[in-house]
Amino acid sequence: METLLQNRGIPTEQTASFLNPDWDLHTHDPAEFLHIKAATNRLFFALEQGEKILIHGDYDADGVSGSTLLFTAICEVAKRLSLTPNLSVYLPDRERDGYGVALHTVERVAKEGVTLMITVDCGIANAVEFDRAHELGLDVIICDHHQLGERLPDHAIIIHPLLPGETYPNKHLCGTGVAFKFATMLIRKARTLGAEFMDGYEKWFLDLVAIATVTDVMPLLGENRVLETYGLLVLNKTRRPGIQEIVHFSRAEMGKIDTQAIGFQIGPRINAAGRITSAEIAFKTLAAKTVEEAKPFAEQLEQLNRERQRISDTAFKEALQLVKADAPIQVVWSETWNPGVVGLIAGKLVTKLGVPAFALTKVDDKFVGSGRSIGGLNLVEAMKSCGDIFIKAGGHPQACGLTIANEELVRAFQSGVEVFANDFFDGKKPEPMLNIDFELPLDRISWDLFYELQRLSPYGEGNRPPVFMARGVQIIVADTVGSTGAHLRLQANQSGGEMWKMIGFGLGSCAPELDVGDRVDIAYELVENVWQGSRQLECRLVDVKKVA
Repeated sequence: METLLQNRGIPTEQTASFLNPDWDLHTHDPAEFLHIKAATNRLFFALEQGEKILIHGDYDADGVSGSTLLFTAICEVAKRLSLTPNLSVYLPDRERDGYGVALHTVERVAKEGVTLMITVDCGIANAVEFDRAHELGLDVIICDHHQLGERLPDHAIIIHPLLPGETYPNKHLCGTGVAFKFATMLIRKARTLGAEFMDGYEKWFLDLVAIATVTDVMPLLGENRVLETYGLLVLNKTRRPGIQEIVHFSRAEMGKIDTQAIGFQIGPRINAAGRITSAEIAFKTLAAKTVEEAKPFAEQLEQLNRERQRISDTAFKEALQLVKADAPIQVVWSETWNPGVVGLIAGKLVTKLGVPAFALTKVDDKFVGSGRSIGGLNLVEAMKSCGDIFIKAGGHPQACGLTIANEELVRAFQSGVEVFANDFFDGKKPEPMLNIDFELPLDRISWDLFYELQRLSPYGEGNRPPVFMARGVQIIVADTVGSTGAHLRLQANQSGGEMWKMIGFGLGSCAPELDVGDRVDIAYELVENVWQGSRQLECRLVDVKKVA
């Protein structure tokens, strides 16, 4: 265990808190945010005065989850104080509005009488738009976590972990995490005004925090590890009919949801709405109060997710025809791709080619795109290096969004980021690396070891599942599974010992090279497989290398 913790960069003095996350000891008081009290007071004033309040979220799973969380929390606070909130939620359209808060949205909602806008998972890069909001008498509270823009909004109350001078210790909260801290302060203030909330009531919102922390790829270390640990407990007994229905359609199992189920089953369905049509469908699913209300929306999410898979697979095949050989960073674009899948295209290019990638598509008369990184290259800095050629640009070092006026500037962008990447990688392609924790022969695998390893979960960004190596494993059976033979299935042993079942997702292409009797070195994760009531340990293959 000591080696595993060292491989995760966990100092000895933090071992106890890592292995035993404690809510009271290892979470931070939301009051440590510099401006959260001012934001709380402004919202309560708006509720008491009957002002028209708008929550402006983002169209991804983090923005939708955070908007649902804050909407629900404000409604509960108002209800218990016998107030009637004039509250609505707006989730932008990826094509019409683009990322962040659009100027036309500010002008429209101000005209409609909104006097307080609260952003969730967006807003920090919208200084110009909020200058206009101020001119129109529209106050703004920003709950965000993205990289700061060139200029901070002057006319907004900002709750953001990366704000200059910010005293809140956790710099890696997702947008929903920031919204959760704000909601906690709202509940705390409501109690002082006579509202009856049981102790710990705010923890019921952690199901949404758990989803967003994983889908937005936040590091599961420090406070985030505590939020995710407790969030998974809440998620597995969630009271939200919408989440229950998403879990049902995704074929996940209540009571057994982990970070992998969030990342591969729950999150993609929430994200599919904003990618293909409208994130409002996802919000209506999460905010539904009954199963009858939630079910038709959850069914739509299921259909949209299937459509998303089909569209993204087709577009990715087209993108592969556009890549530049040996480029240190890929920039591909088309006039026909759905803007909702460009981030998926970029991510698949990173996985396939091992270099950072941007994918863009034409929306009206401009190009909108997303970037994904690898090898430590900071996408925000890469974009900044290209100068003032963007209509919009922002995000995280590892994932970002951008809007460019025309194809000529897209080509200039391609040239600019290639120069940046060449300098960063010193003219070389980033080397793919497989981090192996240590060698673990198959005869040392046991249920006791598996249970000990479980103390490292939840797994995610910054805390990957342990990867072990076994040498000279002899193949007894090798074949493929899946409708297209995409996955490798082995039965093998080591030194004539116990037979082990092994599955390698996405490694089906290795099968033709493997014959019965061959010896291979394997990199693997140790997992539990439950089938028809039977439990057994399996090796989930990460890599296979044939040896002489």
